[in-house]
Amino acid sequence: MTKLMRRLSSAVFVAATIFSAAAQAQEKTTITFLADEEATYKPVIEAFEKLHPDIKVVFQLVPWNDLNAAVESRVGQGDTGIDVILTDTPRIPAFASKGYLLDVSERAGAIKAANPNPTDLDQVSYDGKVYAYPMWTSTQLLFYNRKLLKSAGIEFPSGDPSKRLTWDRLLEKAAAAQKAGAKWGVQFQQPDSYYQLQMLFESAGAGPGLKGDGLMESDIASNGWVKTAQWYSDLFSKGISPRGVTPDQTTDQFINGEVAFMIGGTYPMGRYNAANDLDYGVAPVPYFKDGKPVTPTGSLALSLNPHSQHIDAARAFVEFVSLSAEGNYLTVSVDPIIPTNAGAFKTYAQKLAAETEKIGPAMDIINYELQNTAVGRPRTIGYVTFETVMIKAFGDIRNGADVSDTLKAADQQLTRQLSRLR
Repeated sequence: MTKLMRRLSSAVFVAATIFSAAAQAQEKTTITFLADEEATYKPVIEAFEKLHPDIKVVFQLVPWNDLNAAVESRVGQGDTGIDVILTDTPRIPAFASKGYLLDVSERAGAIKAANPNPTDLDQVSYDGKVYAYPMWTSTQLLFYNRKLLKSAGIEFPSGDPSKRLTWDRLLEKAAAAQKAGAKWGVQFQQPDSYYQLQMLFESAGAGPGLKGDGLMESDIASNGWVKTAQWYSDLFSKGISPRGVTPDQTTDQFINGEVAFMIGGTYPMGRYNAANDLDYGVAPVPYFKDGKPVTPTGSLALSLNPHSQHIDAARAFVEFVSLSAEGNYLTVSVDPIIPTNAGAFKTYAQKLAAETEKIGPAMDIINYELQNTAVGRPRTIGYVTFETVMIKAFGDIRNGADVSDTLKAADQQLTRQLSRLR
């Protein structure tokens, strides 16, 4: 073969290789995932793309507080540029009723098999149909600073759910801790969040704040709600809890040793464990002595945009996240949120038990609460409206607004807004 022929042959080979690579690049499907906190999803996206080299997942960051509005404005207008949507489970009825989420009921059997807790399927369903794939669940724990309690001579709370503290007893311990030098007695991780505060009203027997057909009537001006909200307000007016603190700051308060008792979820435990100067323990969340123990549950799921032009690729991604133990566990590798997948939950439990041996029976408490005291947020098409109003009301109450007047005004606002949704 002459040099010219060899050069021609080489050129043809190179051209063919370039053409092949270009063809493969053209064949790759790109899907867009709308969510917050990119670092949380990076491990699972990378793992999925290795398993599916023909699919690229593009993460599109939207701050949590703007996610609801993004779905309303973009999916509501038929935007095809979103394929997968991070979805807060109590918002599913409102979104599904407006056609923002794809009906995936044909996959109900597979979802139930992979996520066997009955509440998992309920949390992603509306009106007898399934509109999302479960990803995480949640509960709350009572975290306490051992150093602050030791300094005050306070006995550590029991990790046994049958021996959980009442709120009255907790406040006695909190006052003693403050008297001994703790800056704050009690802090709620999400002090304006209905998700976290619902348990107070449910434990006191005041109900979720909504009633009637489809839970479309406000009940927040009731005596039970006013009484419980006043109890919450008193935590701040008496200096037991701090005013003017955002949810982003509460974790740092506990890590810095400012708070004796923290009511919160599991996801900051990675930071707690990494804090060298923090010696903490866990116990079950308290309850009102004349009521019953109640803990929040529910979390985030993944939904498909019904306008997506890449439904098959998008479905492959969300099923890797929800239906495979590997994918579901990778979503909690950054922060120890509770996965719903049975296999992922087993791995999570083993790792959490090993990492938190010194803090007490965290996993035993989590298991107990999920099975016995968990209450989800109201399943209603009016939830987004209700939550928006309550976030502001709780913020006003803890920062000094009159409880009765605040709830009365919020009740009137809800009555007007919910009536438009019926």
